[in-house]
Amino acid sequence: MTIQPTMLRPPPSRPGWQVAVGLILVLPALVLLLTSYVEPLYWTVTSSFRQFSGLRLTEGSKSVGWDNYDTAYAKGDLAGAHWYALSLAVVPVLLVLLLAPAIAWAAHAGGTWARWVTRVALALPLAAFAPVAIAVGLRESSTRTAYWLGTLGLIVALAATAYLAALRRRTLDSTRSPVPAVLVVGGLAVLTVVAVALQDFTFAFIGGFGTRDDVTPARLMYETSFRTMSFGVGAATSVTLLVPLILLGLIATLLVILPGTRLEVDPRLPAATKGQPIVAWIVAGVLLVFTLGAVISGLGPWLSNITETGRGDAPSTWVNTWVPPMISTLVGVTVAALAAFGISGLRPFGRHSEWLLLPFGLFLFVGSAPLALRNFAAGVTADRLDSFIGLIPPSRVAIPALFLLALLFRGQAQRREVLLQEGHRASWAGVLLPALPMLALAYLATWLVQAQDLIWPLISAAGDHPTAQNQLVQALFVRGRTADMSLPYAPLLPLWLLVLLFLVVIAAQLLYVERVALRVGLPERDHPPRT
Repeated sequence: MTIQPTMLRPPPSRPGWQVAVGLILVLPALVLLLTSYVEPLYWTVTSSFRQFSGLRLTEGSKSVGWDNYDTAYAKGDLAGAHWYALSLAVVPVLLVLLLAPAIAWAAHAGGTWARWVTRVALALPLAAFAPVAIAVGLRESSTRTAYWLGTLGLIVALAATAYLAALRRRTLDSTRSPVPAVLVVGGLAVLTVVAVALQDFTFAFIGGFGTRDDVTPARLMYETSFRTMSFGVGAATSVTLLVPLILLGLIATLLVILPGTRLEVDPRLPAATKGQPIVAWIVAGVLLVFTLGAVISGLGPWLSNITETGRGDAPSTWVNTWVPPMISTLVGVTVAALAAFGISGLRPFGRHSEWLLLPFGLFLFVGSAPLALRNFAAGVTADRLDSFIGLIPPSRVAIPALFLLALLFRGQAQRREVLLQEGHRASWAGVLLPALPMLALAYLATWLVQAQDLIWPLISAAGDHPTAQNQLVQALFVRGRTADMSLPYAPLLPLWLLVLLFLVVIAAQLLYVERVALRVGLPERDHPPRT
């Protein structure tokens, strides 16, 4: 029988080594946070009040007060760009609040087999993450339609996976309500899709190239800075994007810290639901058929041409596309993992340890576009651009990976403390080992996201070092938006790699993610604490 959380005596103070090691592990991520987020933020804000006369962005600048902001709003229609970006989030918000939880509920109520079928059915949009290829495939549709169709499968798959984790019970006789955890998932999902839509660049760039329609703040920043060379106005545009993203990150961080949100890896799979949950199976089937139909509509134009190489698939293109992001991924995720274990695994400040996530959380939703100008200026100053080294994305803390791993370490560390209070032996292996698969998934997901980014290759790559994104975009605009000639889709995400990712996602979903639960509040107990 599960004993619900009770009031406990104050826990003993942390051993000195645990506090010291925990804080030391956070230091590399904190240093990288200052150099890759805080300093670029400061540079972008100060540059928004200056006018630049050259590409290096270091000489010939002068103060112009608020003129850059006036220009951005008056001539660039910055307010309209923000409203347009927010309109992109309307359908995703409905998906994460209605469709995804409905699929998760039906799969949960249907039992083990229903969950497995759902996870396998939603594996394709998770593996087929290639926004540039998807946007090019849907180029004949409006930008809104392309964005909604192109992201529907990914959004529903990620949100449904999170809702399934929130619905998971620790034991069959658990009486804890999943509603608080579901509400947390819903809140985080809404914040995430709004933040992603606000800084969309790929779909707006592909769908609205050469026109003044379908402009988002990220596209406006790019065109203002790199087409008209008005870098000060571009910096002002970036600032107006950074402010809401930081506020959204702050809200999300508080939503993680205050309710005690955590992830736990249960030691065994739950038993199958008794009886025949026919209604749940029917609901799940109908919703999955609808979702998969939309996924096929969104991914079909690209997948039907995935083997097209255009004028050729040079090995150097594949290397330029995939190797540089691997380098930055190794740095960013490694320091994030160390910080996550230091904060939520060793818990140097006890139950207050998660407040160390706050400075990182401010930049949780800040992607590559808002800070692209600073990274471009740094690359130009160091003469790194137009080279293979320049293709390496700026090394930054992988903050989403940090939060994901911190939630998992928090859950496993609290479970270890509960076992110790109940008089059981509990080693640190119970905290570390369950996190290893999640760490591997964090490396893979971060690498894939960085390899599919569009804005950094556009501003850093040269003709001698082409990436798959650049080749595809250049081929599209040279041949025309409605050209029937084949486009080089293959180097962006080769078919063999898509199949491999698909199998990896299925294995991860069935063997590991199926056991991951998202819970809030104090941990449940199987026995009363020792007194």
